[in-house]
Amino acid sequence: MSDLQSDSEKVTDGPAAPRWRAAFARLQDRAMRLRAQAYGTPLGRIGVKIVVAVLGTLVIAVGVILLPLPGPGWLIILGGLALLAMEFAWARRLLQFTRAQLVRWTRLVRDGSWLVRIVSVGGLLLVVGGALLLSLRILA
Repeated sequence: MSDLQSDSEKVTDGPAAPRWRAAFARLQDRAMRLRAQAYGTPLGRIGVKIVVAVLGTLVIAVGVILLPLPGPGWLIILGGLALLAMEFAWARRLLQFTRAQLVRWTRLVRDGSWLVRIVSVGGLLLVVGGALLLSLRILA
């Protein structure tokens, strides 16, 4: 590689690139080809929408079940919403709104005073602690 190439090109090109990236790219390419093939017929379009709706709803349901437990409940819910956003405009708008609010909250905490940071982190610790206590009582 020449010295003129950027660091990002050095990471993604050549034998030094991680194998999982190539495997993921192949899987993504295959999925997009299958989706394009399914979109070739009206019945296929409906089928894709039904499959995405069922999978997205199941992922969101798992996230809701995991909310009171310590773990990535909200992250799983956002993943299910991202699945739904692949096919439905309302889910895409809701995901964009959620991302904007998350960025807004992050900026508020990062740029806020120490009082804002302490209250935010304290509130987060209270929520996590409460969820942990509830999950221990449920499991006991």
